[in-house]
Amino acid sequence: MTVSFDFKKRLGSGYFGEVWHAIDTGLNAECALKCIPKDKVINQANFFQEAQVLKAAEHANIVSVKDTGELTDGRIYVAMEYLRKGSLEDEASGGYIKLSRAKQLMIDLLRALQYAHSKNIIHRDIKPANILIGNGNEGKLSDFGLALPEISKLDLTSIKQYQYILHLAPEVAKFTDYTYLSDIYACGVTFYRLVNGDSYLPSVPPSVARAMAMAGNFPDRSKYRAFIPRSFRQLINTAMNVDPAKRFKTAEEMRRAIEKLVVCIDWNEDIIPKGMRWTGKNSKSYEVILQETSVNKWSMEVKKGKTISSMRRDNGLCFEYFKKTEAEKASSKLLQDLVLGKA
Repeated sequence: MTVSFDFKKRLGSGYFGEVWHAIDTGLNAECALKCIPKDKVINQANFFQEAQVLKAAEHANIVSVKDTGELTDGRIYVAMEYLRKGSLEDEASGGYIKLSRAKQLMIDLLRALQYAHSKNIIHRDIKPANILIGNGNEGKLSDFGLALPEISKLDLTSIKQYQYILHLAPEVAKFTDYTYLSDIYACGVTFYRLVNGDSYLPSVPPSVARAMAMAGNFPDRSKYRAFIPRSFRQLINTAMNVDPAKRFKTAEEMRRAIEKLVVCIDWNEDIIPKGMRWTGKNSKSYEVILQETSVNKWSMEVKKGKTISSMRRDNGLCFEYFKKTEAEKASSKLLQDLVLGKA
């Protein structure tokens, strides 16, 4: 039977081809159609590898595959469920996302990864662009182009040597070096990017980023937004440990640790003249402003109230400092205490 598609919109492109929003004209149904050029693999017997892996890893948090075959131009296609909300990379747009949202998405990702690992499948390409958003706003792991079950039985000449440097675990020098723990490392980098935004990643050439990662300096484990609690930082840094033996041992272990994280308020951060402003809301509304008021003089002003319009200055929490570091430390502690429900 001849299968045809009506290509509507290109959703993205990368090393392994293009993904389109398409209509399967035979079924009159929407799908996300991944089109893979033949030159991306060498051994033609493995053309349908990704679809086969996706089929073997069916899970609520993994994008489902509908069909696979060959287009008239020779490209291989994989028809998957169409998720109109796009990817986590689209949602974040290079910025940070709310802590509660980041926590839930990482739980979804790790549920998917836990299941894939139970099927002896290593993903090898975990990043925000490969986490799609389901209709219920859940995270769904996608793009299993590098995920090979029972790797020892395969002819690895069939795989082009592609590696996403930003999330590449330090111990991975060649394709066969990937393990379940290298997936954990990539989850750590993903979590770091979600809570901080991509501006916290240094803008350096890939070769420099690789060298920094091997030294434990990419990403910078000491650099987080002021409101990120120590519990988040320690968990993320554990996942990104240069020594694989010191990371979480399994996706399940990392997921359970994330489930224990407390988020009582989500902060929005804005740059203002000579300072920063954070706004958030739980049962009350809060505003925290850290600002340079004169030469070598900094202030922390705190407002709170039932609603944004009713917020009033809390004189007991407003202070002036003669050192910027002291002001930053005080504001960061207050922000984190409110996240943890301690203030």
